Amino acid sequence: MDLATILPYVVQAVGGAVGGNILGVLLRGGGGLPGRTLIGALGGVALGYLTSADGANVEAIRNVTQNWANLMPDDQALSAHIANAITGAAGGGAVGLISGLLIRSRNS
Repeated sequence: MDLATILPYVVQAVGGAVGGNILGVLLRGGGGLPGRTLIGALGGVALGYLTSADGANVEAIRNVTQNWANLMPDDQALSAHIANAITGAAGGGAVGLISGLLIRSRNS
């Protein structure tokens, strides 16, 4: 695999980690910082894969995140990275929401 193939998934993982941490902290769950980061990153990459051209299974989310792909018309590569980060944040946020509700520490 080359860098051009891996980079969108890395950006989605970072966006997912951020989204998962935000919702996990708000809900006081998700297995702490490492758990929220890992869960959010996996959720971000999973949603990114599901909405990609290869696996267009979640077309409604794909249509929403494609709206962000034209934020910077002069730099399409940066716009694609922004769209990937937002897609990752949406996936990480959804999984962070679920993990925040289901995974709680014993003292909270």
